[in-house]
Amino acid sequence: MKVLHSIMTIVVVGFTIVACGTQSDKKSTRVESSEIEIEAIGQPDEQIRVAKSLIASSDASKIKAVNAKKMFKNYCAVCHGRKGNMEINGAEKLSKSSASLEQRVAQIYFGKGTMAPFKGIIKNEEIVAVAKYLDELKK
Repeated sequence: MKVLHSIMTIVVVGFTIVACGTQSDKKSTRVESSEIEIEAIGQPDEQIRVAKSLIASSDASKIKAVNAKKMFKNYCAVCHGRKGNMEINGAEKLSKSSASLEQRVAQIYFGKGTMAPFKGIIKNEEIVAVAKYLDELKK
């Protein structure tokens, strides 16, 4: 019984370490024209291209029909918090994010770091709706 308890403790600690993630996948880059340091979101150009295509091909009426606040609460609030101001498991503080709509769609669609990709889990219109909803968290 003691051996089983030790094994379970090791497994739980291991999962906790993996789930917490790190902020190491962020990069800092310098904008040449103004020499201002900005934080790069980190999506490859291909992901941004796909995100732009998703936004353009999504039906505006279907996006509007999505209860994005509820979807955010169900899928995102566990790490980001209901107001987007929590940073659990390495999650971004969405209430302060400067990511563009395309960057947000790409991150939700493809995932990043410890964030799972939602491609195939929720509909494309729902991904776009949630990405647009994130602007509400900045108010």
